[in-house]
Amino acid sequence: MNRPRHWAATLAAALLLVSCAGGEIAEQPTYASNQQGERVEDLAMTTPRADQSAVALRDDRVLIAGGTTSGNVGGVTSSAEIYDPNAKSFTATGSMTVARQGATATLLNDGSVLLAGGVQNVGFRAELSSAELYDPVAGTFTATGSMQTPREGHTATLLRDGQVLVAGGSDNGVHTLDSAEIYDPRSGAWHLAGHMTVPRVAHIAVLLGSGQVLIAGGGRGDMPGGYIVYQNAETYSPELKQFKRVPARMNSDRVGAAALLLNDGRALIVGGKSGKVLTSFGSGTLNLNSMAPLNTAETYDPESGSFVLTGNLQAPHYLPRLVKLQDGNVLVTSGWRIQGPVVGGMADAEVFLPSTNGFSGVAPMHVARLQNSSTLLPDGNVLVAGGVDGNSVVTASVEFYDSKAHRFVLSDAGSTAPGTPQSPVGATQ
Repeated sequence: MNRPRHWAATLAAALLLVSCAGGEIAEQPTYASNQQGERVEDLAMTTPRADQSAVALRDDRVLIAGGTTSGNVGGVTSSAEIYDPNAKSFTATGSMTVARQGATATLLNDGSVLLAGGVQNVGFRAELSSAELYDPVAGTFTATGSMQTPREGHTATLLRDGQVLVAGGSDNGVHTLDSAEIYDPRSGAWHLAGHMTVPRVAHIAVLLGSGQVLIAGGGRGDMPGGYIVYQNAETYSPELKQFKRVPARMNSDRVGAAALLLNDGRALIVGGKSGKVLTSFGSGTLNLNSMAPLNTAETYDPESGSFVLTGNLQAPHYLPRLVKLQDGNVLVTSGWRIQGPVVGGMADAEVFLPSTNGFSGVAPMHVARLQNSSTLLPDGNVLVAGGVDGNSVVTASVEFYDSKAHRFVLSDAGSTAPGTPQSPVGATQ
């Protein structure tokens, strides 16, 4: 029997990517020019992917694993690949033990990568409780202990002691979880870490300087008559092994936001969607248009325990990707965009400047993207890979944010593309 999927946790995975079933991935390569004006073929992943897992490895390479290759049943993939910034190439690596979309990927202290949960597609979408480890030296995945509960739309946070806190999510696409678990890399086992103050899915989680974890926003999809979006927040204390409600509330309720820790100790929370109730109608179709993406952002100050609005984003970003650059500024890219009947990605990008608490625009990406991956490279540039493009097609294309030129380029070989670089106000040249 068909059942409605949680609108926040499975955005592109269910609703979005259904719209791109049957879409064609362009086979004709595009080209950029290098600094000598010579034409060079753009880099691309070995496989089109959206909602994949990506993490920078200790040896400077980038692991990109899983995701969906299309909106078709069976599109979830177990394949994985490596981007080598020295060779400037993508190569296949070992496959995961199971196909996963929307899994969390956490770099452990020993250099291996923990991939946990997500969904697989075996004729129907099923949440996963299984987890596995990637060995960068051997280039292989091996199964590790399974979580006690299947999860998608959850968060995973590496704690100071090297263990991993996994919190919330959904176990069946509708039911929202308040439970949390801890993964111990030494034993390969999971144990219950208690319960959050409310069930959450598509929330944010940030490790604070104190070692506590800030968890905020998200939603709940199993309420009668609609979906609740949260404005409240809480912290997890590894020492006390408990969750505690933060007295202050965010300035907006947010689901599908993104967050990270700034160099000054504040947590930056960007975008998402706001709406107390989202009502579904007809055969599991969801009225996503009733909730507008947010162009607001805010910071959480652990010292004062307060949330403070920053300057507004130059464009609303729902499901954005954030990367902290080497200078401490934050690159914001991509998100959800609806144009008529087509749901796809957005090309807008901007930079948050902690020194001014504001955002400054940069030239847009060359490809509109949703549920792509964005990863900081050793040279300070950012690898932006895959996602759902503006035509609702899953893409293998990649591009790079040049942090010195403040622009996106189509190749990691010094290529440039038309357009005038825009330096964020206050950025260091």
